[in-house]
Amino acid sequence: MAIRRRIRRLRDDSVPNRARYASLHAGTSPRFAVAHHFDGRRFEVTVREFSNPAEAVARAVVGDRETSTTGDGSAWSGLPRAYVAFLAFEPWREHVLVTLSPAASRVEVQPFAWYDESYDKPYQSVVGVLEVPGGDCALVSVQRSSGLVLHDLATGARRRSIDLGNRGGNPELALRAAEREVWATDYDTVVVVRTSDWRVRRHKRLQSAFAGTQAFIGGLAFAPDAPLCLVARPFSGDVVALDIGTLRIKYVAALGRQPLQVAALGGGAVVARDWKTGALLTGTLTRRGLFMR
Repeated sequence: MAIRRRIRRLRDDSVPNRARYASLHAGTSPRFAVAHHFDGRRFEVTVREFSNPAEAVARAVVGDRETSTTGDGSAWSGLPRAYVAFLAFEPWREHVLVTLSPAASRVEVQPFAWYDESYDKPYQSVVGVLEVPGGDCALVSVQRSSGLVLHDLATGARRRSIDLGNRGGNPELALRAAEREVWATDYDTVVVVRTSDWRVRRHKRLQSAFAGTQAFIGGLAFAPDAPLCLVARPFSGDVVALDIGTLRIKYVAALGRQPLQVAALGGGAVVARDWKTGALLTGTLTRRGLFMR
C-alpha cells in the first residue's frame, strides 16, 4: 500500500496564546479530539473533522475564570470524555481529571484523591486516563510508575491498584472493549490486563538494551484489518507487529530514526513520528522479506 505524504502545520487562531503542547485523542467517529495544555493557566479540548482538521467544530474550556462548552454538542459523540490536565490556579494547583458532558453543557473538574505525598510529584506526574466499560471508573497512569490506578469517577478515590510488572512505568493505555482487555506499555514491555478481574493476562518484553541499562518502547496501535498490535521501538528504529493472542512478533517495519508514536493504516502500511525531530516516518510491515498482503 503506497502512502502519500502531505504535511501541513495547523494553527488554530481561535485559541488565544497558543498552548505549550497538544495531544491527539481518537474515538469511534470520523472526528478526533485535541487537548491543549497551557502550562496550568488554562486547559482546552477541541473537536475536529479529519476532512478539515484546521477548524474546531466544538470546544470545552477550563480556566480560572471560565468553564464552558461551545459549538456542536453532537460532535463529541464517540470521543473520549475524560482527560488529565494540570491546573496551576486555585483551588486546584495540581493534576486533575477533566470530564466532559457536552450534552448537558457541563465540564467537571475532579482531584485525584489518591495522588498524595506517596508519589514523588516532581518526577511522577499523572500522564494518562482511560475510561473503562461500565462508566463509573477509569484507569489512570502515572509517570515512572508500573502501577495503574482504578479511579472512582464518583468519589475521586482509588478503587484498586494494578501492578503491570515493575518494569519502570510511563504506561500508555489502549482498550479492546470487545475482548475485555486493556493493553499497556510498561517501559520496555507490553502488558495485557483483563478488565474482568484486573489481572495481567500476558506480557512481553520488546526492547533489549546494554547490560545494566533499559531502553523504552514507544506507543502502540491496533491494525484495522488484522489481529495485530503495532508497537514503536525508538531504540531499534522500527515498528513491530504482534499477534494479539500470543504476543509473538509476526511483522516488522524498518523505518530508521527513532519511531515513537505509530498508526496502522491497513494493508501493512505504517506511519510513525520520530522521537526527537517529529518527522513523519512511513513504511510497510514485512515478514521474511515479503510484503504483508
